[in-house]
Amino acid sequence: MERNSEAFGKRINLLILGCMIVLVSLLHFLIPAEPHTLHKIHIVLRKLYFLPPVMAAAMFGLRGAIFTTLVISVVFISHAIFKWPENYLEQANQLGEFVGFWLAGLVSGYLFDRQRSLMESLSDANEETLLALVSALDMREKNTRLHSQRVRDYTLLLADRHGVPKVERNIIGIGALLHDVGKIAVPDHILLKPADLTEEEQAEMRRHPMEGYRLLQRIGFLKGAAEMVYAHHEHYDGNGYPRGLKGDEIPLGARLFMVADVYDAITSSRPYHSPVDYDAAANEIFSKSGSHFDPAVVETFLKIDSKAWLTIAERYQDSGAYPSTSI
Repeated sequence: MERNSEAFGKRINLLILGCMIVLVSLLHFLIPAEPHTLHKIHIVLRKLYFLPPVMAAAMFGLRGAIFTTLVISVVFISHAIFKWPENYLEQANQLGEFVGFWLAGLVSGYLFDRQRSLMESLSDANEETLLALVSALDMREKNTRLHSQRVRDYTLLLADRHGVPKVERNIIGIGALLHDVGKIAVPDHILLKPADLTEEEQAEMRRHPMEGYRLLQRIGFLKGAAEMVYAHHEHYDGNGYPRGLKGDEIPLGARLFMVADVYDAITSSRPYHSPVDYDAAANEIFSKSGSHFDPAVVETFLKIDSKAWLTIAERYQDSGAYPSTSI
């Protein structure tokens, strides 16, 4: 789904770029060079040839800028020879424009590639920082190590099959990874208590979605994920917490996450139960469709081959390693 969306976006960009080149070229060729008023229009149109190389640089980077500038060069030189076959002064003037096209294309292409490289490096640094934070939180709860990373990948698998767009998918991945960040505010004697919690302790534990939201919503690029963190314990029928949201009031990312989280909880070893197999987990999730879970998300879950879930589980075995996959 994601690859198809990217390919479609590239085709749209190519279409826009091609239309721009054709439009500028046609206007330049079809409008007469004389009288003087029309010649002024020609000068303006020559400036428009700077636009396609810069557009290509923004869309496709340096390689796209070079290819587009090459096309523009052929068109522009042909026009100079066709319109002013013996006017060497005019041709020399246009040669300066020609050099300008290449400078604009090469410089902008390099700068856009450099910007993309820096943004990717920043994104990788952010991801490693988040993974380090989440790993520390998971290790704090000694029996849930790697839980957040498994749930992140389970949620992304659901998001992909549910047809979630790339931008929203990335936000959902971060939200799933950081869903329990609010537990940093829960005291150890409650978080690690081996026995049942008292009502007061349960109330304290149930504050963690709100605490996670307060922490993340202060950070610009995590504001979308913060909404998902806030809602990750809501139930589809409205019986969840902390706000009692119901149905589509719950963000889609949180509805996807609920299924992934419960699947991981019942298929993983915990102090209070032994893990179950995929079939038992699928039956449990199906039984709560419409109450705990969004029926549409459950339907998506059941359509996914069990091998996909088992592959993720095997990737995050408790071996001491923390594999990193793209958010």
